[in-house]
Amino acid sequence: MLTVSEIETASLATWPALETIEDGQWRARLAAGFSGRSNSIWALDPSDDGNAAQRIDALSARYTEHDLPTVFRVTPLTGDSILDALDGAGWERFKTSLVLCAPLTQTDGFDGAASLYDATDPAFLAAQTALQGFDAAQQATFAAILGALKRPACGIVLADDHGAPGASLLCVESEGIVMVYDVITSKALRGQGFGRRMMASALSWGAENGASHAALQVQGDNGPAIALYLAMGFVFRYPYHYRRKPEAQAQ
Repeated sequence: MLTVSEIETASLATWPALETIEDGQWRARLAAGFSGRSNSIWALDPSDDGNAAQRIDALSARYTEHDLPTVFRVTPLTGDSILDALDGAGWERFKTSLVLCAPLTQTDGFDGAASLYDATDPAFLAAQTALQGFDAAQQATFAAILGALKRPACGIVLADDHGAPGASLLCVESEGIVMVYDVITSKALRGQGFGRRMMASALSWGAENGASHAALQVQGDNGPAIALYLAMGFVFRYPYHYRRKPEAQAQ
């Protein structure tokens, strides 16, 4: 079973921010507000929680410089003194996600209809933009995040009957773990097996690129996706959520 630290380290490597501020074992990540993962403070060691309130205030000033709200990503690696500081300042909890993982002892192979792209290929960016509904600014930031990847990465797309993108995801390998991100199927095609077919290809790609395990993050209220991942052999590993000041807006 992968440790929390192993998965968090892989997450940092496979979903880069555009700017990172290091404070001991904290990482304050910024990327123009695109996704909570790349626009929040991460704590990577529960023992590094001293002077939490002062450190949070100092990092908050850096987010303010970028016109971004300060958000703290709370995982099992977040120390008790950090939680006390957040609670004491009235930071609100929002957006809970679950982290699931699975060993890659056997994979089902690639789906014959799946198109595999380098993560920076404009065709993959176009597919994700169409399916996710990105505006121009979000598209540009997502492209910058993909361009900042320093690990093997693959975009997988399945087309609908008319040749348009019907489903897509991103998979990135780091230190023997393939992380799977941005799994999406168009509303018209949901419930038709597209998600399972894409995931099978993602896990096969991971195994071929040296991964022995897979991990992913899914919103806690996404019942259909959770059911799919559990049926494919994933198991629950840990939850995480975000905290924000009461006046801050959700990302």
